[in-house]
Amino acid sequence: MPRKSATFRKVPTQDRSKDTVKRILDAARMLLEERGYDGTSTNRIAAAAGISPGSLYQYFANKDAILHAVVAEYTQQLLDQVTGNLASLVRSEHDVPLSAAIEAQVDAMLERPQILRVISGQLPGRTSADVLRPLRELMTATIKGYAIAAPDQSIDMDVDAATWIIVQLLGSTIRYVVDEPPIAKDVFVTEMTRFVMSSPVAWRCSARPAAVPTA
Repeated sequence: MPRKSATFRKVPTQDRSKDTVKRILDAARMLLEERGYDGTSTNRIAAAAGISPGSLYQYFANKDAILHAVVAEYTQQLLDQVTGNLASLVRSEHDVPLSAAIEAQVDAMLERPQILRVISGQLPGRTSADVLRPLRELMTATIKGYAIAAPDQSIDMDVDAATWIIVQLLGSTIRYVVDEPPIAKDVFVTEMTRFVMSSPVAWRCSARPAAVPTA
């Protein structure tokens, strides 16, 4: 259930009000993907949600408040999907290569690229860092799981520092999705894996990570 915050004027508590907010957010997400930030308005959101503007304003003060809620919801869904992808890999395969973990992150981001583009360059008060922050926390925990559980402890290294560097590199996946360079996904994953594998963390890591963190 949404917590009372600057995003919501009134927190939905009943099933009917929760359904109304869901329709508002679904409509806003659809318009954001189809029309971008400038092409999305409260009137269009209300029309797409099948409610009156007055009903919309019961819950949200303006367009930006709605879109901030969309970003928060999208970020959580993305985090849940990456976590689920990683957990599925660990359950289904004895050896999980690091490239599979990277591909899990890329695949999750590619499902709704337009949302990332809007966050990165159009939505006031929000940047791609808002999406990357929880993903970085997840990837940090995952990579540390590789390193700490690794059988080869002979390599002297600062796990925290090396992990931080790798996670910053993995942040370029968001630029790959947003910028749409003429690079095939498998090529991007291969080259990203090559860079990551050049780190002492990768030399020390086993093929299979420790337990995947839960969101």
